[in-house]
Amino acid sequence: MRYEIGMSGTGGQGTILLGTILAESLSNKEGIFVAQTQAYDPAMRGSKAESFLVISDEEIDWHGPFRLDILLALSQNAYEHNIKRLKPEGILILDPQFVGKAAWDKVLSIPFTQKARSKFNDERTVNMICAGVLIELCSYLSVEAVKSSISSNFKGKVLETNLAAFQEGIEVGRQNMKEGFATIESSEEMQI
Repeated sequence: MRYEIGMSGTGGQGTILLGTILAESLSNKEGIFVAQTQAYDPAMRGSKAESFLVISDEEIDWHGPFRLDILLALSQNAYEHNIKRLKPEGILILDPQFVGKAAWDKVLSIPFTQKARSKFNDERTVNMICAGVLIELCSYLSVEAVKSSISSNFKGKVLETNLAAFQEGIEVGRQNMKEGFATIESSEEMQI
């Protein structure tokens, strides 16, 4: 079994930290191997930032992504650059504020940035909301392990805020899974 998650956006959205936290949460799971890769344009807020996880029950011979099971796209460029990597049956998760054109069979369109602003008054919580949503989609991730990883990366009030954002993401993920996936057949349908 090989399961791949791609998380891509722009600098400042926290996709690199998101990948690190999820990889840490899987690192002690019995019988599971995990590899994380990162790509970003250095020292430029707003430039490309992406993280990829490979999860396997066997040693991982290639740490980079082949075919993603889940693609989290937090920018139009992230979508356009990575959609070709998504398996035909894969899940596309996007933030409609930043991804205006998309086409795919299994889509969750979640206004992550809007939720981060309205609920926490802090866009830096987008990544933890995303982590909560991913918990609902990837059975290899566990709530307790991700909480532990979040707790090892933050302290004090920032920790409280990020744990609350993670919990919000879990609730958003559950609600979206109840509603089911959307299908976007034409990239023109998502014009914002």
